[in-house]
Amino acid sequence: MARLEFARPVFTSHGEFTSRGSVILALEDLEGRCGYGEAAPWPGFGTESEAQALAALEDVAELLAGADVEPGECPVVAASRLGNAPAARAALEGALWDLAARRAGRSLAAHLVESCVAPLARRDGVADRAALGEVPVSALLIERSPDALRREAASVRAAGYRAAKMKLGGGSLDEDCARARAAREGLGEGFRLRGDANGAWTESDARQALQSLAEFGFEYLEQPVAPGDEMALARLRRLGLVRIAADESVATGRDARRLVESGAVDVLVLKPAMLGGPARALEIANLARRSGCDVVFSHAFESAVGARHALHCAAAWADPVACHGLCTAGLFVNDIAEPVACRKGVAVVASSPGLGITL
Repeated sequence: MARLEFARPVFTSHGEFTSRGSVILALEDLEGRCGYGEAAPWPGFGTESEAQALAALEDVAELLAGADVEPGECPVVAASRLGNAPAARAALEGALWDLAARRAGRSLAAHLVESCVAPLARRDGVADRAALGEVPVSALLIERSPDALRREAASVRAAGYRAAKMKLGGGSLDEDCARARAAREGLGEGFRLRGDANGAWTESDARQALQSLAEFGFEYLEQPVAPGDEMALARLRRLGLVRIAADESVATGRDARRLVESGAVDVLVLKPAMLGGPARALEIANLARRSGCDVVFSHAFESAVGARHALHCAAAWADPVACHGLCTAGLFVNDIAEPVACRKGVAVVASSPGLGITL
């Protein structure tokens, strides 16, 4: 178990968080190479608890000891044990993919392109794309007061970011509007501002919020209502005020299919940590592409292990225009490895084997 202290409290509609717990999984092969994965449950995503993730991984570790297992080919008995534990499955699948990439002597992003992205693209008649060496990333605005948020936004723009996200729904609509105005003033016109309500509003509240927030030029508003009601998302989208994104609503491939088939969203925000690992996240990204939805990959406030899995997913997806929520440098007082850092709006993807880190 890992317990990381946030450098500054993180506020969402679920409350204030000062620390983050997760389970780190290391799989070692006979040659001494290690692949790393992370189980990082987070409120609002319907995952198991930290304790349940740990118990599930301890159980599966005993089953797999000495077994020859390839990524994407998790034994049925292990998969059944993790059927209701997507965060634990993400840790197992992530560690297997990391280990496979290290064995192949290439970055996890390059390995995912070869093993996951390219076959899907060829099936759909889409041209192959090489993994990105640099991934455009967004900043997270976390200041609460409008004045502090305006200064934070200005510093984000000066640092070279192209997009920034702010949390909404934790207070009154008037407070959200004041903070949105401050963020826009600090960022300037034309900067990609994103909002995330984490499912805080009822449909009626969300409708009013969209009407009030539209003037601030949000690129999209993420999860305005609680997960499970794609028809409410579709109705909000039809208002045409702000593009609608889903995050917590995308817990499984089945959820993603319902969202795109019902025309509920413009954007899918994908967290490999919540979806059972990188391969599953890339499958959902491909479904979104076929349906005309944009894709944004994001961390779920994980340590460097989980954040780098999300980074390599985004690099493998290889969309040079999308800005992903991946930067974790400065998020924690002390991380367990080198966090994902941003320089002039991009995160560099290590070309060394696997995730590019060692614990």
